[in-house]
Amino acid sequence: MDRLYIHLTEDARPDCLLVKEGQRAARRVQGATLREIATQAHGCQVIVLVPAERMLLTTVSVPTSNRQRQLQAVPYLLEDLLVEDVERLHFALGSYRNGEVAVAAVSREQMQAWLDRLSAAGIQTRIMIPDLLTLPRAEGEWSVVAGERLSWIRSGEQEGFCCDTGNLAILLEQALAAAGEQRPQRLRLMECRREGARTAPPLPDLEWHITTCEDGVLSLFASGHRSSGDTSINLLQGRYSQRERLGKLWRPWRPAAALALALLLVQAVAAGVEYRLLAAEKQHLAEQVEGSFRAGFPEIKRLVNPRLQAERALKKLRGQGGGGGFLTLLADAGPVVAGVGDTALQGIGFKEGALVLDLRLKDLQQLDGLEQKLKQLPRLRTEVLSASSRDGHVEARIRVVAGT
Repeated sequence: MDRLYIHLTEDARPDCLLVKEGQRAARRVQGATLREIATQAHGCQVIVLVPAERMLLTTVSVPTSNRQRQLQAVPYLLEDLLVEDVERLHFALGSYRNGEVAVAAVSREQMQAWLDRLSAAGIQTRIMIPDLLTLPRAEGEWSVVAGERLSWIRSGEQEGFCCDTGNLAILLEQALAAAGEQRPQRLRLMECRREGARTAPPLPDLEWHITTCEDGVLSLFASGHRSSGDTSINLLQGRYSQRERLGKLWRPWRPAAALALALLLVQAVAAGVEYRLLAAEKQHLAEQVEGSFRAGFPEIKRLVNPRLQAERALKKLRGQGGGGGFLTLLADAGPVVAGVGDTALQGIGFKEGALVLDLRLKDLQQLDGLEQKLKQLPRLRTEVLSASSRDGHVEARIRVVAGT
């Protein structure tokens, strides 16, 4: 992944360096505001370097390796070394070795100011580290960068200090004298000042390695961070970790979220009740449909699909032959039968495309008249199946089919 290094000093246009993945060369972004730098941050791992002179870098002896207990104990173990009240300071822990833990102490006000500047520009980061802890170094070596105004001294993996460049020689000599057994075997001095300004070796028995930083101080920080890996102290921990920062953003919305959740639960319960009511109504309607179906088609014993079975049964009753269907025959013959006085319909049937009428008439002459009228209909063929006299009237059965 590409890396974007931002040296977040007091300057309104901080130094910025873009390092492409797989490439050794870096592109320096000069004279840009943080908002302009933010356009370069898309798809990059943003690494923010903050001034080490704004904090205390030290180590402290703690009797436990538990990080939570270390964090509880460190503020009070360092209380005598600090000017500000420990309650107003943020403590970030580094590595724990030989009973000592590395610590970076910085005011919460300063941390918030850095984060506010980044947030206002639309820059998000998970890494914020003291700048001097990214200086390139090797085992048994101190790294010293002499700038125009400020100098940085990295005396250990997670230790170091800053000073005015004018006092660098004196303070470096004092630090070397106080190092005791931790005194380095050699010094790596990186000159970032104008030509002619050089730092003389403080002790003659130390091995010196002097280089220049033609590409600027930030290029040194970036190269040291890339070569040493994640060995510095990330200040974004504890209350300033990404999780905690997201938690702060989330807290004001908790009441609204709780209310929304309660509303969703009420809606879910209401939907469940409505579903049960609709299910009961569906079952009731299904029972009604089954009852109506069995009443209309008692000959059908097995009920599978009431609608389809009813359509098939009606189609069968209407007939398969278009013009010779039950309703067609009834529509043609019915008015003729009804027009004969003193005629009573005793029964009606439909079988194999033929309409069968059971009639009671006044006498045989009336039956003959009805037969003649039906035969006059061109679309019908009429046949008297049976006729008999009984109790002063005639009972007859007439078969009507479609004409050919």
